Amino acid sequence: MDIQGRIFQSIRSRRDGLLLRSDVSAIGGRSQVSAALLALCRKGLIQRIERGVYVTPQKLELLGKQALLDKAHQRQAALRQKLSIRKRREARTLTPTARYVDALARRLGISYTPTYGDRWAFAVTRLAGDDVSSYRTDDLLVALTRAGKLSPTDMVRMAIEHQITTFVFDRPSA
Repeated sequence: MDIQGRIFQSIRSRRDGLLLRSDVSAIGGRSQVSAALLALCRKGLIQRIERGVYVTPQKLELLGKQALLDKAHQRQAALRQKLSIRKRREARTLTPTARYVDALARRLGISYTPTYGDRWAFAVTRLAGDDVSSYRTDDLLVALTRAGKLSPTDMVRMAIEHQITTFVFDRPSA
């Protein structure tokens, strides 16, 4: 099933017929999702009632624009709150490797600055439809290696250690 079909299936299964862009952002790359939403709007299968807020025409007629916008704003506020809680939790659960790398970079005065190659790789990966996320610790490890303060072997070892420890911290307890 293509992205349009997956998005339309997602909105059809919702009782209120309301779709936030953030609900479907994981389906594909940013431009792919935008093109699919635009195509669905042109076909008349959904309508855009505000930036990032879409609804089926039947529900718009039945419930009214203002009621749907109120519901959308409530969902957006709940998502923002959930995200801020997750960010606070991540800040509290820094791995020992993350603490060490952060302290080392601070002591040496090194920070991560993306190069042209980094920006190019990020853009190409996005265009391929993959979700790209960069973590501070990984970026600092790259910066320390580029500055010659860590060997590539040490950087890989620490990155693996950090990722394994992050997995252990994030794994739900049984």
